[in-house]
Amino acid sequence: MVLRVDGFGVTWTVEPGDSVAVEETGPHPGCPPMLVVTGGTVVSLALPTDLGQWPACVAFLLRLRDGVDDLAALLTARTAVPGGRDGNGNGEG
Repeated sequence: MVLRVDGFGVTWTVEPGDSVAVEETGPHPGCPPMLVVTGGTVVSLALPTDLGQWPACVAFLLRLRDGVDDLAALLTARTAVPGGRDGNGNGEG
């Protein structure tokens, strides 16, 4: 994993050896689980310890999942037709 900080924030370039895991940090709500991506650098997505904020975090994680699914579909379409587009330019067919 290569991290770059620029005017847009942090950019993470995915590498083949990167891995993703969910890790428990403790048994009680004050120690929520974390999403951890490891490679050359470790990136952890930490959740707030306030349980009242967890529903908003769940909504974010679902949007993140949907975005990752869309990106994977776009990459699959583009690699299926090297040098071609994915159809209508928005990641669908």
